[in-house]
Amino acid sequence: MEIRNLITFLKVTELKSFSKAAEALDYSQSAVTVQIQQLERELGVQLFDRIGKNVSITQYGKDFVSYARDVVSAVNRASAFATSNKDLTGTVRVGTLDSLMTASFADIVPAFHKRFPHVLTNIHGDNVAHLRELLVKNELDLIYTLDEQVHDTQFVKVFEAEEDIVVVANAKNPLTKRDDVKLTDLVEHPFVLMNRNNAYRDQFDLELARHNLSIEPFCELESDVLALRLLSEDARYLSVLPRYTVQKSIHEQELAIIPVQDCTMRQWRQLMYHKNKVLTPQIQGMLDTILEIAKKQF
Repeated sequence: MEIRNLITFLKVTELKSFSKAAEALDYSQSAVTVQIQQLERELGVQLFDRIGKNVSITQYGKDFVSYARDVVSAVNRASAFATSNKDLTGTVRVGTLDSLMTASFADIVPAFHKRFPHVLTNIHGDNVAHLRELLVKNELDLIYTLDEQVHDTQFVKVFEAEEDIVVVANAKNPLTKRDDVKLTDLVEHPFVLMNRNNAYRDQFDLELARHNLSIEPFCELESDVLALRLLSEDARYLSVLPRYTVQKSIHEQELAIIPVQDCTMRQWRQLMYHKNKVLTPQIQGMLDTILEIAKKQF
């Protein structure tokens, strides 16, 4: 069984097209067809249905994906066995949230670069839904997110940790000194919130709705960095952020958490890749680096 045939099989599975796989691998379409036919003869099963110009993977093909991925991953690791991490090149594509980018990747990027100095780290910040979509499309190699717990057989979860989502303000705000604050006490205060479709903003809106309340922020942002700046400069403003985002400012006594009695919000940091992803040494190295730093932080 030739490794190139397995690579071609995985590429056809990913792109759902013989012609697109041929283009991606710099083969002729006939070469891709021959390789798949060779693999099917060796296995004694049909991996794809060819109906007209449409190609769809069979159940045999779906069942074979994990085996093919494991073999190709093992071959990649074996090929790199005698190669130092410092000699490896290529690109690792990581998807994450802006809040995690701010809180974690200033440590992750230098640590990874030290181990893989010639590998390009491409970091894409986006909302969780789009990050998952890009992972499924193989436009990202892995994602590090904050969201509800993901239970999806498409993804392999490497790491998971629970995180508090908190209402926060300038340490001079009187609400930070009270222990009897309820959601109703917050409604009339000026809020700086993340845009809708942000995971923790959506959770806050849901908590408000459960109490028949709503808040219209005076400012909606993509960046938690600007939210922190606004809070530090004006004691009137409130926001809702992951605890890890504000912990440095809390330690420096610039900001403080408002303990809201009837509002408990939690989400999970999660590090994942697609189950059909071939893990190169570079991607595995990034997974290991994020995992190492994630366990130290927060």
